[in-house]
Amino acid sequence: MRSARQSAVRLLQLMLVASIVLPLMLFSFAGWQNYRHEQAVADDRIERSLDILHEHTLKVFQTVERSIAEVNEIVRGMPDEEIREEQPRLHERIKRIVDALPQLRAIFLIDREGRPLLSSQFVQVPSDLRSRERTFFNVHMASDVGTYVSEVVEPRLQAFGTPFFVLSRRRPSLDESFNGVVAVAVLPQYFEEFYALIGRSPGSFDALIRADGKFLARYPEQPQRMRTLAPGSGLETAIAQGWERATYTIRSQIDGTERRIGYRKLEGFPVYVIAGLETSAIRAEWATTMASHLIFGVPATLFILLIIAIALRRTRRLYDEAQRREAAEGALRQAQRLEAIGHLTGGVAHDFNNLLMIVSGSAERLRRDLTSEKHRRIIDMIMNATSRGESLTRQLLAFSRRQMLTPAVIDLSKRRPGLKDMHTRSLRADSTEEIAVPDESCAVKGD
Repeated sequence: MRSARQSAVRLLQLMLVASIVLPLMLFSFAGWQNYRHEQAVADDRIERSLDILHEHTLKVFQTVERSIAEVNEIVRGMPDEEIREEQPRLHERIKRIVDALPQLRAIFLIDREGRPLLSSQFVQVPSDLRSRERTFFNVHMASDVGTYVSEVVEPRLQAFGTPFFVLSRRRPSLDESFNGVVAVAVLPQYFEEFYALIGRSPGSFDALIRADGKFLARYPEQPQRMRTLAPGSGLETAIAQGWERATYTIRSQIDGTERRIGYRKLEGFPVYVIAGLETSAIRAEWATTMASHLIFGVPATLFILLIIAIALRRTRRLYDEAQRREAAEGALRQAQRLEAIGHLTGGVAHDFNNLLMIVSGSAERLRRDLTSEKHRRIIDMIMNATSRGESLTRQLLAFSRRQMLTPAVIDLSKRRPGLKDMHTRSLRADSTEEIAVPDESCAVKGD
């Protein structure tokens, strides 16, 4: 019974522990797998965003190049003096180009001295407006670099309103000498509005930067003083090493936010598009998914725990009840055996007591008839034996419950030898008994 109980209880305890440990292990494994899945999903979203950004930006830049080519076609073969004279008419033509393209802010035609010849903003270009100190002009004057993308600059004239960056090319000439520049002012706001449209997910990040790390557009917007990648940053280093595309996790040195980002070089331009997600947003997506698992997993696990706990409790109660029943049945069997022994002992003691009465009566009669001292001693021995036999039969009758007990006060210190002899006779040969009572009187009440 004890072995079966231990086995059953141990099994249920193991099941109870397993119902806690196994769900935790499975949940941990599922969490790890789900986190990897969320990272893969984030990388896929970043790649798809890069595809969109790359295609959009490339089309915008190609549209700007076509606008530059169209302006060159408009003024083809016209000397600078004629262009100045025809400003009102030419202004209307290039203004229509700007009005048709929301990403453009203005178009300028600049002569070889850095003086504007034509503008979509002004019917007559102000005579004091100069572009000689602009970086893009000096770059084209130094060499033919094709399409040049400037950094974001602040407008000098109120008519330009918001900051812009410039895409520019040299004006063609017959002798391939420097003949001025066609410059198109592009609005960063146009790109940022597009980034806000596609980057609606929490933690989205999109940007457009030059190869030197200077931002042309960024969403979310950043402080004006932080429009350049921090020197030595991971992104700046990767671009400097010539990697045209990559995806990795980095902590921004501009706003301190950790992001999973990817970047890609714009074909034909020293410009890169960037798309990313904040790692906190990825973890939030992961936590939301795992929470949805917990909504179902926790109640199910608690239900299993409750069932096993109830089963464990009932099993213990069942075995306790079985143990009590077994003890009661054992006590009943022992009582039945004792009762049977008592009946047998009582019958034997009763018959033996009758024989002792005959012997005692006969000895008493002989005592009266015999006068010899020798015979009297023999009769006294017989009387003592019958007295001890009567005492034994009384004990047997008391054991068999066929004689009423007559409790009396006795002194255990005086009865000690007799008690020891009586108990010794009732013990097995391999058992011993020691009775220790105080020397002074030790009164108890008993039969």
